[in-house]
Amino acid sequence: MAKKKEADFFELIQQEANFTNELTIKVKELFGEFEKDSNFSGLNERLDEIHKLEHKGDEVHSAIVTELNRAFITPIDREDIFYVSANINRLTNAIENVAFRLWMFNIKELRPDAHAFIELIGKCSEKIVEIMADFKNFKKSKILTEIIHQAYEYENDGDRIYRNAVRDLFETEKDPIEVQKWREFYHDMEKCFDACSDLAGSVERAALKNS
Repeated sequence: MAKKKEADFFELIQQEANFTNELTIKVKELFGEFEKDSNFSGLNERLDEIHKLEHKGDEVHSAIVTELNRAFITPIDREDIFYVSANINRLTNAIENVAFRLWMFNIKELRPDAHAFIELIGKCSEKIVEIMADFKNFKKSKILTEIIHQAYEYENDGDRIYRNAVRDLFETEKDPIEVQKWREFYHDMEKCFDACSDLAGSVERAALKNS
C-alpha cells in the first residue's frame, strides 16, 4: 500500500490566502459596479460568487485542520499553523461580510468614504498573500519582518479612515437610520483591518517561536 504523501502546510496556507485575495478582488469589483449604479441587477449574482470563494477558503481551512490531526511531524508547531489558518479564515469572513452588508442594509448609495475603505482592504489582502508566500522561508527571509510591519501600518491607516468617516457621518447625515446603518457598516470594514493585523501578528509570532 502506497504511503500517503505528507501535507505541505505552507502550500495549503498559501492556497487559503489566495482564495481570500480572489474574494477581495470580487468585493472591490462589486463596490465599483455599485458605485456606478446602485440599482444594478447583478448584486445577488456577485454575492453568490463571493460566497463560493469564501466556501473554498473554508474547505482549505478544514483540510489544514484534518491534516494537523493526522500528521506525526509538522514543519512548525501545529498550534501555530492552526492559528495562522484560522486568522486567514477570520479575515476572509470579515471581507465577505462587508460585501453582504450592501444587501442586508439595503444600501442605496455609497458614501464617499467607502472607496478608501475598500481600497485599503484590497491592499491588506495583497499584503497577506505576500506574507504567506514568504512564510515558508521565515528562518532565512530578509523581508518577512518588513512586510509584516507594513500590514500593521495598514491597520493604523484603517483606524484613521474609520475615525474620520464616523466623524463626517455624524456631522453631515441627518437621517438617524442612515447614521445607524453606516456606523455599523464602517465598523464592519474596520474589522477587516484588525483581522489583517492579527493575521500578520500570528505569522510573526510563529516565525519568532520556531526560529
